Amino acid sequence: MLTFTLVTYALITFAVLLGQADASEFKVASVNIDKILLHCEAADKELSYLKARRDRYLKDRNSSQKKINALAIELKALQAKVKNKAMPRAERNILLKQRENLIAKYQSLTNEVQQSDDEQTHSTKQNITAATLRILKQCHLEINDYAKTHGYQWVLEKSGRTSSQTSPLIYARNAVDITDDILALLNKNPTPQ
Repeated sequence: MLTFTLVTYALITFAVLLGQADASEFKVASVNIDKILLHCEAADKELSYLKARRDRYLKDRNSSQKKINALAIELKALQAKVKNKAMPRAERNILLKQRENLIAKYQSLTNEVQQSDDEQTHSTKQNITAATLRILKQCHLEINDYAKTHGYQWVLEKSGRTSSQTSPLIYARNAVDITDDILALLNKNPTPQ
């Protein structure tokens, strides 16, 4: 809703300014940030880094999951022994104690994996947000430089969505789409890490 309000305010301001000046004095461009994020080499590098990190985590998690599975199999075998009715009480007590220990190990390892999964999810979300913000900052810098160099007074972002799922920019007469130019500049000058 805030984006819609800001875009509406910007368009009203633009209309007021347009009424005070000749339309030919304004040079307007549009840019599609979603397209830039999909095709920017810096974004691809960030994504590759995050995938490699995820793969290392999954390899470690797989090792822990194998231990959990082994404990489950061992626990099942121990349960079968405990069910044997023809067994001295001392031997049964030893088996019951072993079962308690296995259950404790199983629960502990399962909790560790769950906690690790939660931490990994949280960390990944933070890293994705930070990477996106770095790339968007670089996009904005490139767009500002490009607009100044090429004499644009307005550059409107056309991929954003309002609550009605439509772009705030519905029509712009004589607006030049500079998305590919910005993408080329970003890919030529990678985002600093």
